[in-house]
Amino acid sequence: MTSASFGPMQDYALTVDRFLDHGAKWHGTAKVVTAGPGGDTVTGYGEIRERANRLSGALLDLGLEPGDRVATLAWNTRHHVEVWYAAMGVGLVCHTLNPRLTAAHLAAMILQANDRILVVGAGLGELTKALVKACPCIERVILLDGATPDAEAIRTPVVAVESLLAEAGRPASWGQFEETALAGLCFTSGTTGAPKGVAYTHRSNYLHTIRSLQA
Repeated sequence: MTSASFGPMQDYALTVDRFLDHGAKWHGTAKVVTAGPGGDTVTGYGEIRERANRLSGALLDLGLEPGDRVATLAWNTRHHVEVWYAAMGVGLVCHTLNPRLTAAHLAAMILQANDRILVVGAGLGELTKALVKACPCIERVILLDGATPDAEAIRTPVVAVESLLAEAGRPASWGQFEETALAGLCFTSGTTGAPKGVAYTHRSNYLHTIRSLQA
């Protein structure tokens, strides 16, 4: 047997988009339930994957490139999950922000990360206006979950995610980058002095997830 007649087993990059690919392929109709003030919303992994992938295309059409930061200021909803995979699937870095922090703290994080897009959830209009005013790096605001901040009071373009999907959503190729590329960014809480940014690669997130499933 020659080396050309066989190859390494499971030889693929450990990128987090593979988790949603797996869920959509093998558990596409499994229920994903989000509880909210207006009642429960129900979807499945297949639909989440389809929407997230089209949102990836829309984000790229906005001029984003691999390595650019997308900040999310949102609650634990299906739409937040879609943005998470939409960004990471095409090599963008998802910077999750805690809506319970002050505008001053969040602005410092956004400026340090140089976030280009701010994605916001419902009920965060006043905080959104303060952050956009304080952070000139923010080029556009994307609204989730029926969020309705006063667009006229915000200097940057504002678009609802459903409108963005309808106008610019298109399929995108996921995982076209090295597993050592950055996937996520967050800031420390239990620390001395100001919070410090911590970046996670796709590989580290993938291995951490697999290890957690074995616990």
